Amino acid sequence: MDRKELAEAAFRLVGATAVELTCDAPGHPDDHTCLSVPAGMSVDDLAETIGTQFAGPYTPAHGSPPMPGGGDWAGWTHAWLWDARTIALGRAPDGRTVLAVTARDVPDPGGLPADMPWPDRVVAITGGPVTPSPAPDWTAIESRLGTPLPGDYKRLVEVFGCDGLFDEFFRVFDPAELLSYWNLFAGHDEAAGGLPGWPRPGGLIPWADNEHHETFWWIAEGPDPDRWPVYAVAEDDEGTRFDCTATELLFRQMTDREFPLTTTAEELTGHWFAKFDRRP
Repeated sequence: MDRKELAEAAFRLVGATAVELTCDAPGHPDDHTCLSVPAGMSVDDLAETIGTQFAGPYTPAHGSPPMPGGGDWAGWTHAWLWDARTIALGRAPDGRTVLAVTARDVPDPGGLPADMPWPDRVVAITGGPVTPSPAPDWTAIESRLGTPLPGDYKRLVEVFGCDGLFDEFFRVFDPAELLSYWNLFAGHDEAAGGLPGWPRPGGLIPWADNEHHETFWWIAEGPDPDRWPVYAVAEDDEGTRFDCTATELLFRQMTDREFPLTTTAEELTGHWFAKFDRRP
């Protein structure tokens, strides 16, 4: 197989969660399938091809996800997450390129400590960010907005950068996107769902959207942003108030099948964050 065919085979296998992962190679652990890579095919070339469909691989510079069996059967250089599986790319001890689809160790969202902060819960279920993110200049951002922002949102952005998608579905705005989106509605009598835009009293500030064109806002009521409720607005402009934080809402949408909004919990057993590919 050429590079494109190998990548497509990995894509099919990573999405076929009902198919058992097996490998007969001596010394290899359970819970993975190795794909046969032709001699002479380089890790870098194969990574570039896979990256056309899966943006933002984990690399050793940030800490690749742990592999089944300890992962010491290859020197892993790239890993892409999807649902409960990982596409792993690296080199065997003899220098050959190794491409495998492996099972992920997926934590039980209900088994996390009850006192764990909501941003940390999102980190726990996704495996964390793909790459480190520079800290935003919150002073400048909040000065431009005219109000402090909720601390849990700031923590999430500091960890993930948020230039990407959770579960390939939910997009939390980075500060630049938040300001750009807010500028479209700033001070309007009606920004979304019948409510005004900030800085009008009780006005809306946007913080996320999803692939179903639903948008998520804070209702900026009261002086403490950590107590602002979340306002979810459907495509038909119907709004629903939730008295919780942004990261609690995100976590529940990803993990709670009974949550009264669009959720990925019914379709996925594993969760992840994928960075957007910003290559020119």
